[in-house]
Amino acid sequence: MNQLTTGMAARFRRPRVILVMNIVLAVSGAVAVAALVLEYGFRHHPVQPGILHIVEMLVVAVFVLDRVGRLVLARNTADYLRDNWVDFALIALAAIAVAVSYQLYGEVLSAGALYVIVTQVYLLVALVLRGVNVNLHFAESGIHPTWLLVGSFIFLILAGSGLLMLPVATPENAAELYYVDALFTATSATCVTGLITRDTAGDWTVFGQAVILTMIQLGGLGIMLFGTMLAIMVGRELSLKGSETIGQMLATDRVGDLGRVVKFVVLLTFVLEIIGAVMLYPMFAAIPGEGGVPISTPKAIWHSVFHSVSSFCNAGFALFRNNMMQGVREEWAAPLRSNWQIMGVMAPLIVLGGLGFPVLRDCAGYAKKFFRRLAHPFSRPVNSPRPRLSLHSKIVLVISVLLIILGASVLLLLEPAPTDPNRKDRHTISDSDVRAEGDWQDMPAGQKMREAVFQSITARTAGFNTIDVNELSNAGKLWICGLMTIGGSPAGTAGGMKTVTFALLVLTAYCVLRRRRGLEVFGRSIPAELLRKTVTVAFLYLSLVAAVTLLLCVAMRGQSFINLLFEACSACGTVGLSTGVTRSLNEFGKSVIICGMFLGRIGPLTLLLGLTSRARHVRYEYPTENVVIG
Repeated sequence: MNQLTTGMAARFRRPRVILVMNIVLAVSGAVAVAALVLEYGFRHHPVQPGILHIVEMLVVAVFVLDRVGRLVLARNTADYLRDNWVDFALIALAAIAVAVSYQLYGEVLSAGALYVIVTQVYLLVALVLRGVNVNLHFAESGIHPTWLLVGSFIFLILAGSGLLMLPVATPENAAELYYVDALFTATSATCVTGLITRDTAGDWTVFGQAVILTMIQLGGLGIMLFGTMLAIMVGRELSLKGSETIGQMLATDRVGDLGRVVKFVVLLTFVLEIIGAVMLYPMFAAIPGEGGVPISTPKAIWHSVFHSVSSFCNAGFALFRNNMMQGVREEWAAPLRSNWQIMGVMAPLIVLGGLGFPVLRDCAGYAKKFFRRLAHPFSRPVNSPRPRLSLHSKIVLVISVLLIILGASVLLLLEPAPTDPNRKDRHTISDSDVRAEGDWQDMPAGQKMREAVFQSITARTAGFNTIDVNELSNAGKLWICGLMTIGGSPAGTAGGMKTVTFALLVLTAYCVLRRRRGLEVFGRSIPAELLRKTVTVAFLYLSLVAAVTLLLCVAMRGQSFINLLFEACSACGTVGLSTGVTRSLNEFGKSVIICGMFLGRIGPLTLLLGLTSRARHVRYEYPTENVVIG
């Protein structure tokens, strides 16, 4: 009887002990973050480093004791060790590092310095592992995926804006940074937009630029996805509920194959970005720095990595004040846009990032099967099926190619010749009356065609510009607005209404004119339910653009309507192109653009589904009656 009573008491005490441990662990994690920020976020330490080092070591001790305590309380010690082997391996490595480093380098570094280095490295890795556990907890919590998506973006924006407010994020001689500008930059980076109120190259230090780049990478793919990838790498397994949640975020119903999908998405992203950085390096290594001397190798590498990630994630951030137009206004031998890497590297990265990961995975599988058939033409069965792309991939690929060609062609047709006497809406590239050489109107035909193709690509959510869009006529700006509204493809790094939505709207109109009962494309029929969602997405997205435009008209009185419409389309489509309105925004205007970028990245339909997730499905229908349209 006493054993039974003791066992029941222990069963009731265990959850309380774990709850206390969770609270202590959360507080210790917050203290660790605060200590690291105080030590590295300020040029002049507000707290003595010695005190911070003591605090950091105490936090490490709490982390180690927490792991040991949970091991003792675990019902199955072997299972706990298997699930948390990384934590114990980290503890062992930290102890070995201290011992070995002291023996090898004790004469060079003091023992205290060695302990500090190992402590801080341990803290960083431990905080990442705690973040992975929190990510898995939320994924398996049963919270609607929409709210997880919204919450992860809000968390990343707030954390990024806080880091950007640190003194080390801005140069010492920079103008005072207000939080609204840090919030604007963080939102633009997380939502991979590219609109800026502060110059990325001049108003942020390398630390600030690194924060922006991290937000671009995490925002482009999703912080939940990265957390899932890290969990898989350390051997953690997702529950069925967690797999369904991440699967909805990745727009895949292959829950049983989710691990492979996540690995494919993350690894493909890193591989393409690394290849892009390597190919961009010669261009940045040759650009002139101070005094006309080429920039240093580390800086060229940083430029290559930054612009490669920004291109694939369709972010549009550049480390030049004039974006990819750098060198047009300066006395450069050859401006950036004249390098082959602009069309040969950045444009393909933009297109690949905008196609969406389902399409990239489908194309990879198609290529694998195709080349396998070529390699073994006689070994395959006679009636083996040919490799084929899914209907979604076919629509995305066809509409993407058509939009690139049509976008460039119409842009060239809409722009009048320099000698057109009716051209009254043209602005010069600078504030003076003298036009800068090499601008849009003065380009040779071949170069103008190349820049038109690049603008057709980048206008659908990338945001890099090789021409001054304020040079375009009103008709040209309106056409770019249309491209920005369509945007990229679903389940990728792009924004906008999405190419599939636009394609289905066009196909619906075509089928109605052809008197077809249903929507047919590539020998397949589209479900009626999908058409209703398509119309809903288009209506909500256009309503968002209209609302942002209206609020900008209220906030920015005196600006031309076409420029405000252009800004609204750029923000909601997470593009980043601007006619110059962004830098002149007042506080209210910045708030409007921040909301537009956030809602445009999440998607109005996604947010609406989250708000209506608890709505009941009615099981009745009213009598049918026709109305007059048209």
